[in-house]
Amino acid sequence: MKNDLRFAVSVGAAAGAVEAALRSSSAHGWGFVQLGAFIVLSVALPSLIAGALALLASRMQSPASRRAVVTAMLGGVIAAVAYRYDFVLNERFRDPRVWAGVPAAFLVGAGIAGVAGRWLTVRGLTLLAGSALVVAAGRAWPISGALASVERPNILVISMDTTRADHVAGMPTWDRLAAEGTTFTQAIAAAPITEPSHLAMFTGIAPFRSGIVSNGTELGERPLVWKEFAAAGYLTAGFVAGFPLHSKYGWDQGMHVWDDDFGLWPGAETLTWVKAWNQVALKEHALRERTADRVVDHAATWLSAHRNEQFFAFVHFYDAHGPYVSPHNASLGPAPTEGEPLALPPYWPPAARAITSAEWLKRAYEAEVTTVDEAVAQVLASLGERLDNTIVVVTADHGESLGEHGVLFDHGDDLYDPSLRVPLVVRWPGHVRAGVSLDCQVGGVDLAPTLRALAGLPAPPGEHIDGVSRAAELTSGGCRPTPVVSSTTAGRFVERPPVDHALRNEGSKLILKEVGPVESYDLLADPGELHNLAPILEPVEVIAAFRTLLGTGTAGLSPTLDAETRNALELLGYIDPVEAP
Repeated sequence: MKNDLRFAVSVGAAAGAVEAALRSSSAHGWGFVQLGAFIVLSVALPSLIAGALALLASRMQSPASRRAVVTAMLGGVIAAVAYRYDFVLNERFRDPRVWAGVPAAFLVGAGIAGVAGRWLTVRGLTLLAGSALVVAAGRAWPISGALASVERPNILVISMDTTRADHVAGMPTWDRLAAEGTTFTQAIAAAPITEPSHLAMFTGIAPFRSGIVSNGTELGERPLVWKEFAAAGYLTAGFVAGFPLHSKYGWDQGMHVWDDDFGLWPGAETLTWVKAWNQVALKEHALRERTADRVVDHAATWLSAHRNEQFFAFVHFYDAHGPYVSPHNASLGPAPTEGEPLALPPYWPPAARAITSAEWLKRAYEAEVTTVDEAVAQVLASLGERLDNTIVVVTADHGESLGEHGVLFDHGDDLYDPSLRVPLVVRWPGHVRAGVSLDCQVGGVDLAPTLRALAGLPAPPGEHIDGVSRAAELTSGGCRPTPVVSSTTAGRFVERPPVDHALRNEGSKLILKEVGPVESYDLLADPGELHNLAPILEPVEVIAAFRTLLGTGTAGLSPTLDAETRNALELLGYIDPVEAP
C-alpha cells in the first residue's frame, strides 16, 4: 500500500506540475515567495486527490491494476473538470455541450491516463514533475526591462475607485500631493461606472464614441496608452482590485504584468480545482475584489523591485466602493440596525442592508477613503528616491451618491455631479507646478493625452482622441476649460438598458435621456442640480447640436467634417470655430 500511495502522489504531483507550467506567466508579476506558494498549491491539490483515489483502489489485487485505476480516475476527473470550468463555464447543464461533453471528456481523459498508468513509474513521474516545475518557474520569472533609448520619467497612475472630489481634502497623503503638485478641482469622469470610465481615461476616447458604457464588457483591441509606453521601452504593470478591470475583459492587453489575482493564494484562481470549488462555495462563483492592503502588497513589491527601471504602473483601489468595510470602522461603533432599513443597493450583502442610519454610512464611507489614502502613501513610499522622477497621478473613475437625488450610497444610474466629479492631482517636482489649484473644467479623457505629452511621446496617428493634453496647464499656467460628455446605462439590472448622456460645460449641464425628459441645470446657481431649466437654459439648437455630436458615435469624427456637424461641435465648444480669412 505504501508503494501505491507513493505512486499515486507522484501521479498527482506530475499532473499539478504540468498545470502549473500551463498556468504560470510572467504577466502575474510574482516574486519568489508568490511563485513558490503557487507551485506548492498546484502540486498539493491533485496529490491529495490522487492519494484518496489510491485508498479507494487499495482492495484490488493487482498492483498494475491499482495504478491504472488511480491514473485513469485522476485523468478522467481532471479532463472533466477542466472541460467544464475552462471551456463551457458559462453554459447551463441542459446544454448538450455540458451534459454530454463532460462525461465524454471524463472517458477520454480516463482512457488516455489509464493506458499511460500501466507504463508510468515513480522515477519517470518525478522527472516529469521536475521538468514541468522548471518550465513553470521560467514562464513566471519576473520581467526586467531595459531602459528606454530616450530617458523619460516614470509614470504612476493611482485610481481610487468610487471616490468623491469633496472627500479627499484633509486626508494626509492627498494634502501632501496637493501641496507638491497641481490639483484640478473640476475634474469630470466620462462615466459613473468603473470599466467605461477607466477606458476613457487610458484611451482619451469618450464612452459614447468607444461604445463601452457598462461593466462586464469585453474591450476588444483598444488604443490603451500604456501600449505606447511599452513600445517606447517602458516596463508596464497594472494592479487592480475590482472585477470590472479583470483581464478576462481584455484589460491586460499591452501590459507586461497585469495583477488581478483576488485570491489569498497566488495563482489559486487560475487552477482548475479552485475554479470548480468556487462554483460551489462562492456567491456568483468568483472573487470580485480585494482590499487595499493586498493591492499594496503586490504593487509595492513590484515597484520597489523595478523602481530603477523605466516603468508605467497603474494601481487601482476598490475599497470606497460599497459596501463600506474598512479597518477604521471599529472607531465608528456598531452599525445601527434599529428601525426602518435604508433602501441600499441590491449588491450590498444582507447584513449591511439592515443598516438604518445614513449618517453612520457616510462616516463609514469616509473611513474607506481614509484607508485608500493610507494605501496611496505606502505605494508612494515604495519608490524611495525615484519618486521625484515619477509623474504621479491620483484620481478616481467616478464618485458616489451619499443621498443626493434620493440615491443612497450608489452610483452608475444617473449623471449628476456626486457620481461624476472626481479628485485629480498631478505631481512631478521640477516640472509640474507645486501647490497650484485650478478651477477650470477638465475631463477624465484628458489623462492619456496629458501623460503622453508630459513624457514626450507623440500622439498616435489616425486615432480620434476626445481628450486634450493638460501639460501646458501643469507646467506653465493658465487653464482652458473644455466640455465633457459623460454616458451611463440608466438601469443596469435590465436586459437592454437605455443609455443616457450628459454634456457638462463650466456652469451648466445638459442631460439627454433615452427614456425621459431633457434635463438642464445652472450649476452656478443650482450646484445640487435640483431645478430642471430645460428647455429655457439650453435652447433647441444646443440640444440638437448635442444629438449631432452623439450621432458621430463609434464611427469617430471624420478628419473633414460636414458643415452641419462642424457647426454643432463649435456650438458645444467641442472644437474651435474656424476663423474667417
